[in-house]
Amino acid sequence: MTQIIKLSENAASRIKEIMANAEKESLGVRVSVKSGGCAGMSYVMEYTKEINPSDEIIEDKGVKVFVDSAAI
Repeated sequence: MTQIIKLSENAASRIKEIMANAEKESLGVRVSVKSGGCAGMSYVMEYTKEINPSDEIIEDKGVKVFVDSAAI
């Protein structure tokens, strides 16, 4: 199965830096979409403390990214 996103070394490094500042309970970062903006939808990246059943979970280069099903 092909991953929905691929992380570059720079992206993984930056996520590791971001996670260093996260609360201890955070599992990784979540990519989701929200309504608004000129194009109608915009992507959001935030810490996540829980796994949603519909999440696509990407584990790559030592980081976890949870992709909301709506963002796929």
